[in-house]
Amino acid sequence: MPVAYGAATTAGGAAPVTVACAPAAGSPFPSGATTVTCTASDNAGRQASCTFGVTVANIPLRLQKTRFMAFGDSLTEGKLRPFGAGVLFDAGPHSYPSTLRRLLIERYAGQDLTVDNEGVGGERADASFDRFLGEIATKRPEVVLLMHGVNDLIGDGGEDVKILRTADAIDELTEIALDRGISTFVATLPPLGPGGKASCQECVAPLNERIRSSAAARGAVLVDVYEAWGGKPDPLMGPDGIHPTEAGYEAIAKAFFEAIQRTLEAPPGVRAR
Repeated sequence: MPVAYGAATTAGGAAPVTVACAPAAGSPFPSGATTVTCTASDNAGRQASCTFGVTVANIPLRLQKTRFMAFGDSLTEGKLRPFGAGVLFDAGPHSYPSTLRRLLIERYAGQDLTVDNEGVGGERADASFDRFLGEIATKRPEVVLLMHGVNDLIGDGGEDVKILRTADAIDELTEIALDRGISTFVATLPPLGPGGKASCQECVAPLNERIRSSAAARGAVLVDVYEAWGGKPDPLMGPDGIHPTEAGYEAIAKAFFEAIQRTLEAPPGVRAR
């Protein structure tokens, strides 16, 4: 954290006498003890130095909000299809909410942090409003993590229809959370792979543009999963083209983690739970 200290004074010497201290006043100091060395130089080329110690207490990092709810479909629930067209498997501890909770606990030790996983496989975003309202009422989250819509891109309708209905559904979910004073993090969808069951791979990029614009307009926090993946499915997307690999879920978790850290980490000196 930045540390301010008074200027060093000198006595004697041939004027002018200049003084430089390192680390400089106002610069960041690490936790623990640091020795500051001040060196005076006079016009005759002579030097003298002195030292003093600065100790910065180890202040634990804190989040300003601690109750998180991840909402979405199987990409939130955490599913893997490791054998091509085989059965979907539960990713368990590798789901992005589970990995995110681990990352948060590692950085914000001592806080009581919860990350509820409210992902339901096969659900469409435009059919999830009642469930969303119910989960908000039951879980009472301070923060909603929203990544939804991949199932809305499957099935009937042209590209424009799929993009519009998916974007509208995500907008509605965002508004529900924001209207209740809940901090809302909205994620873009990851790039889909070629194995997807009639999924609209070409819909993802324009849909994500809509998500980015909408998040900015509404004051939601954008989590750009698509960009975190580098805009391409390999090597993070599973063989079915829809469900990420374990590494893919970890990349999603890290994208959310970085957005949370950037947005909700309490500045030094700010009290948080």
